[in-house]
Amino acid sequence: MKFIKSYNDICCDDVIKCVFDLNDLDMDVYNKLKKFGEMRADELAKNIDKDRSTVYRSLQKLTCCNLCLKETKNINKGGYYHIYRCNDISESKKELEECIDKWYHQMKNTLKQFDKI
Repeated sequence: MKFIKSYNDICCDDVIKCVFDLNDLDMDVYNKLKKFGEMRADELAKNIDKDRSTVYRSLQKLTCCNLCLKETKNINKGGYYHIYRCNDISESKKELEECIDKWYHQMKNTLKQFDKI
């Protein structure tokens, strides 16, 4: 069986990137959050030496696919800021497995149409 990338070389990051359509920066942001815990976007940006808006876009993508959680904190004198953290690993794994299962079933259904082409 031929794959674009040998399936023997696939790691968890490759699967996550593929399933959730993430790029290397998104994965770097995710892995830094896993390592350091809760962080603001500006703190994370300094940590990985990227612009805050760039990191914020990655955080939005990670939040949308439920790999990260965003919490709003109020400032006493007015205003607010957001804290980001990784979702529980078991929850992320469950989400990932559900996406893979949906993809698998969709591919199987699509292949049923193969002989009609």
